[in-house]
Amino acid sequence: MTPEELWNLIQSDPQAKTFADAGNDRDCAVRCSEIAPKIRQPVPAAMLRKTLAIRGRWGGLQRVANNYESPDPPYQQARTLIDMITAGDAIDVDEPAVAEGAPILVQHDLLDASDLQVMSALADSPQIITAEQVGAARQEAIHGVT
Repeated sequence: MTPEELWNLIQSDPQAKTFADAGNDRDCAVRCSEIAPKIRQPVPAAMLRKTLAIRGRWGGLQRVANNYESPDPPYQQARTLIDMITAGDAIDVDEPAVAEGAPILVQHDLLDASDLQVMSALADSPQIITAEQVGAARQEAIHGVT
């Protein structure tokens, strides 16, 4: 987040603005960390696998992905998701291989809309704003310097 974006965030929230106006950068930073838009991050494969297993989806996806005689779709979409997860790398749930395959997996009852919501939420990480960033945003807003 740029200093200008942070200053705009502070100005948009009465509580953050009150802290900033009082020079309370620490509490302003805490508040800004609470209200700042989430950052999309890749999801650890183990977390995604565990989530799908808990939700009762992992077995069905594996069954389709491991049956080479399964119709396509959903074979390819299930195989891609299983391969990505078992590779162990963090997975960008917004990348086309996942995002475009997900509706097909829903259409074939391998996932449902709530599964997709949970998978998407796993990719949301809070932005951590520091008191130093708040101070720098104030300086830029007041003096035009960082």
